[in-house]
Amino acid sequence: MVPRQLPAAVRHFINRTVEQDALTTLLNGAGSDHTVLVSTIDGLAGVGKSTLVVQWAHQVRERFPDGELYANLRGFDPAAEPVTPGEALGGFVTALGVAPEAVPVAEEARAAQFRTLLHGRRMLLVLDNARNAEQVLPLMPGSPGCLVVVTSRQRLDGLVAHHGAQRLALETLTRDEGRRLLARYIGGERLEHEPEAVEALLHHCAGLPLALTLVAVQATAEPDVPLEELAADLRSERNRLDALDAGGETGIRAVFSWSYRSLSPQAARLFRLLGLPNSPDIGTGAAAAVAGTDHRGVRRLLAELCRAHLLTRRAGDRYVFHDLLRAYARERAHEDDSAQERTAAFERLLDHYLYTTYAANHRLEPTRPLPELDHVDQYLWRDFATYEEALDWWDAEHANVLSAVRQAVALRLPRGPWLSHAATFPFKLRGLVDEMKVSSADGLAGARESGDRPLQARLLSDLSTAYLFRGEFDASIRCRQSAAELFAELGERDWEALMHAVLGETFLEMGRYADAAASAREALRMQESADGKVIDPGGADAVLGLALAHLGEFGAAFPPLHRAYAVADQFGQGYALTNLGSAHFLAGDMENAVRTYRQAVQHRRDIGHEFGEAVCLNKLGEALRAWGEVEGARDAWQQALAILDGLGHPDAENVRENLDALDATES
Repeated sequence: MVPRQLPAAVRHFINRTVEQDALTTLLNGAGSDHTVLVSTIDGLAGVGKSTLVVQWAHQVRERFPDGELYANLRGFDPAAEPVTPGEALGGFVTALGVAPEAVPVAEEARAAQFRTLLHGRRMLLVLDNARNAEQVLPLMPGSPGCLVVVTSRQRLDGLVAHHGAQRLALETLTRDEGRRLLARYIGGERLEHEPEAVEALLHHCAGLPLALTLVAVQATAEPDVPLEELAADLRSERNRLDALDAGGETGIRAVFSWSYRSLSPQAARLFRLLGLPNSPDIGTGAAAAVAGTDHRGVRRLLAELCRAHLLTRRAGDRYVFHDLLRAYARERAHEDDSAQERTAAFERLLDHYLYTTYAANHRLEPTRPLPELDHVDQYLWRDFATYEEALDWWDAEHANVLSAVRQAVALRLPRGPWLSHAATFPFKLRGLVDEMKVSSADGLAGARESGDRPLQARLLSDLSTAYLFRGEFDASIRCRQSAAELFAELGERDWEALMHAVLGETFLEMGRYADAAASAREALRMQESADGKVIDPGGADAVLGLALAHLGEFGAAFPPLHRAYAVADQFGQGYALTNLGSAHFLAGDMENAVRTYRQAVQHRRDIGHEFGEAVCLNKLGEALRAWGEVEGARDAWQQALAILDGLGHPDAENVRENLDALDATES
């Protein structure tokens, strides 16, 4: 797959010959050494950094047969958080053909996978709106055939120091360049008729291409309106142009107001309310929730906003603001809508994400216990016909869900922590461990502030899982012990039992087998008194059986392992089978170990759990080697290595060492 991610080039572009020649000179130097070519372009907001790079990139894109990658890093977005290197890397490797579930969790692993995918390729990377060098450095490829162009409002001296980047400082347009830009939209004859108005426009736009372009578009859309009226608008709002004169962002609101005032009342309201969320983009369903209307009605309003160039539509019915427009929309909302109206709009959006995340949970893991919602607005609810449909929705919306959690907690809205808890399983399913940790930590803070103790306990459990997956075992234990104590105080025996079972999983990972067995036994004891209500059936038995096998108590190990497989759900069955195979291996019964591991491999392959499949293949290889089946072991390890390399997982090195040792034995 050859990615072609460049945004569209603008039609009316004032040629920046010096800067384009500098980029071309850098490109022509490719091959003179073995380094990645890097250029940084910095300058104030709206000066045309992105426009220049995209325009030039379109001219040279044929010189990059393996494609081009583009990312808006949102380094100076006035509302949303900057894109993390891990998020950007995830988008890049997905564009290069890696399945979302195969994207590694850790940033370093994602970076390694990215460099591997680019090795030997000739590609152009455009990293737009970077905040600092630290945000960009993990995104650097290792292949000398690649060219990286970075734009930012700050100098990225770190890239100059680390990668020998060529720095270009983009200045505002000269008065003559600004006049040529206006003429390309409006026509030279109209400019000649109103020279004083033109001079006023040029003066107040201060050479900022974005401001000049918006002025020109408005003048073109209203050919009968004298340019003097546009200039008068600028003059009457001098206080709002001070920031523009100084190169800031907010003064350009006067220019945005021309497009805003042309909207229908319904579209103007939607424009304002869409500026309230901090999310990186918004889908049609979420926009409908914000507006309080149906999908058909909101699509009409979104189309009107796009025609007015106040919103940009992307593939898949996703809509994004320019950062200045978002700031303007939010300001208009605070001026034109009451606090009650603003809160109601965001609460509708929050409920949309909460209800839909619930629906995704029910499709992805029907047995996962979620508390009943205190009310359900059926107007905001949606369901998913298939497992794949639920996954697709989550893949498109997980960044927005996380943003909604964080913003809701900051606003002290009680639904925010509940959304955090509902999002835990899909975050875990997709390997978004860092996101799960942030969501759970923020949700926990919100639950503590509101005094919601049942929710605090659940979010402590969620946070402990994120710590476990990150290998932060001590933090995981502390959270799980705290959760168990809180569940005990609340009398929620089923959840208290679960905490002891999952605490046993942590002890297993740490090699504390006696502690793991003790925790599992306590969980089972509590489950017996929980009136038949068991969360994660079979989990405690699977932990107990493997812990006992590690302790050499094989006679006692196998009954709970067989019981675990018999009662577990489809996700838990894979864990139970793997532990059963490991117990056979520890007992020296290689025939049954091989048979059980093969069953576990097939099970995890059937449910699409690639990492679990690789784990089982690795264990299968160990059992086959011990059984004397050298070629079978080689085949299993080669399959495991292919999966782990595809995931960029560090366990691949262990498998590679196994294969190397096998080759050394035969030589």
